[in-house]
Amino acid sequence: MELIITTEEKIEEIFNRCLVKHYPVYVPAPLPEIQYLYSINQLARFLNCSPVTAQKLKNSGKIRYKQFGRKCVFNTAELLEDINKRKRG
Repeated sequence: MELIITTEEKIEEIFNRCLVKHYPVYVPAPLPEIQYLYSINQLARFLNCSPVTAQKLKNSGKIRYKQFGRKCVFNTAELLEDINKRKRG
């Protein structure tokens, strides 16, 4: 058995090369720049909704966030995944 140590970026590069080789029409989507939102108002502006709706989404568990004391932090990449998952499902 052989142990290989690599990075997430290298694995993604290898995976994308395989997809392009076997599926020539596949074009890897650029990864969104990870940004963080630090308040419900920022979340509401990002989602283009009211602060009340943003708070309801957070409270319902439909979007992921991390909580540090009373402060909530939202990862925009995770938010986009959660929104897209809800649209498909």
